[in-house]
Amino acid sequence: MRHSERPTRTRWTRTQVLTIVATGFGLFLVFLDALIANVALPDIQRDFGVGEAGLQWVVAAYSIGMAVFIMAGASAADRFGRRLLFVASVSVFTVASVAAGLAPGLTSLAIARAVQGIAAATVTVTSLALVSAAFPDDDERAKAIGLWTGVASVATALGPTIGGVLTENVSWRAVFMVNVPVGLLVLVLTLRYVAESREERPRGFDWGGQLLFVVAVGALAYGLIQGQDVGWASAEILTLLAVGGAGLLAFARYELRNPQPMMDVRLFGRRTYAVAIATMFSAFFSAYGMLLVVTQYFQNVEAYSPELAGLLILPFSFNIMLLSPIAGRLVARFGPLPIARIGQPLLVAALVIIALGMPVSPGVVAVGLFVCGAGVALLATPVTALAMSSVPVDRAGMASGIMSAQRAIGSTFGFAVLGSILAVWLGNTLSADLRQAVPDAGARQAIADQIIDEANPHAYAAEVGPGRPLPAPSPGQTEAIADAARQDFIEGCQVSVGVGAALCAVTMVLLWTATGRSPHGGSPGRPGR
Repeated sequence: MRHSERPTRTRWTRTQVLTIVATGFGLFLVFLDALIANVALPDIQRDFGVGEAGLQWVVAAYSIGMAVFIMAGASAADRFGRRLLFVASVSVFTVASVAAGLAPGLTSLAIARAVQGIAAATVTVTSLALVSAAFPDDDERAKAIGLWTGVASVATALGPTIGGVLTENVSWRAVFMVNVPVGLLVLVLTLRYVAESREERPRGFDWGGQLLFVVAVGALAYGLIQGQDVGWASAEILTLLAVGGAGLLAFARYELRNPQPMMDVRLFGRRTYAVAIATMFSAFFSAYGMLLVVTQYFQNVEAYSPELAGLLILPFSFNIMLLSPIAGRLVARFGPLPIARIGQPLLVAALVIIALGMPVSPGVVAVGLFVCGAGVALLATPVTALAMSSVPVDRAGMASGIMSAQRAIGSTFGFAVLGSILAVWLGNTLSADLRQAVPDAGARQAIADQIIDEANPHAYAAEVGPGRPLPAPSPGQTEAIADAARQDFIEGCQVSVGVGAALCAVTMVLLWTATGRSPHGGSPGRPGR
């Protein structure tokens, strides 16, 4: 042959391109609001005159609402139509954003944030399902998922920066109102260009499974978030954690016996899919938890402004934005598993660099963030493609719902667990570390208690750290106290990020031992054809 044969490149239609744009910006809203309110919390506190415990639920209500209702959104989308549910949930999210921006008090603001979270759950699962339905070819779907991830994931790091700029130059209310024009754009594009899709044989709504899921995840999340404040050995926290654990077992047992389950736990019997789920959970657990801790490190240890802290996180988001589309093309060429096996070690290495770099300089931490962005980009897209290609086509809605649930649940528990590890570290070590600076035991404990009480590291980057007012130390003690608290805080941050690295190391081993065949006749190394 004179000319070598080459595979014909598929040209995407206008509808396919605009489907990625519409769903990507829908997910952008969800990811943006996961972090955008954090830097506005001090202004909200001043306006409403509330304490730290009350403010915690402005953030927690959003993430928990999203985590516990995400599977209900997947079931409803399969039954009533993914486009219909996407439009409805974006509409509710936009209205709830207006309600949050106009909220007259903390209770109404927390309720609005909870409604945002519930709507965000459906936006998340329907957006991925719509992209998957628009690209029936496995290779093209992998490329599309890469673009979809890149458009959406940049919001993770832009959230604190945008929130800081709007809070300082406009008002804390603007951090919620910014959702309105984006939401309206998503609705116009979706109604005009995105095609409807649904499961051919819709299932009934699993009310029992949904209730058990809400109880289990809600109890675990609440217990983990409140554990340090209430006391880990308290009856309340022990009961919540026990209820959450028992609820998960009851949920799995109930779903196995249910002919039309909300979450088909039998899918976890597919090794490739189960490994993909575990990997996604660990990645978002570690990345979101790390971002919380690093934001605290920049703002409170290094005394950077919220805007500057957000800019220092940009290497993370830049690499995700740059590499996610490339990851999609690499998956199409080499298959998802080989690319994921590159991304996961990068993520582990990045977390180690960040942890070890905190006592050295913010520059080393920024390098770690850059590597971390590369790891997440080369992991999230191939793992998503791996999961979606390892299940039957008629279970795509269910599979995407479970996968998206791992993003939401992983990030929620990442905030709670890694933040609580930092809080526990401070609670157990700070008083002893202050002994040289404050010899008097009573004064030392009072100072340690005030630092810890104001920290609440599991929720708020803007309200944590050794730079807060201390109870009347003598002039010569102030610098010594601040130095001891700074060192203790850095060590706690290192331990917290290190736990995330250890969890990702476990799933890295699982990725390297993953074997099996996809239901489409391919191997887990390549999408089935």
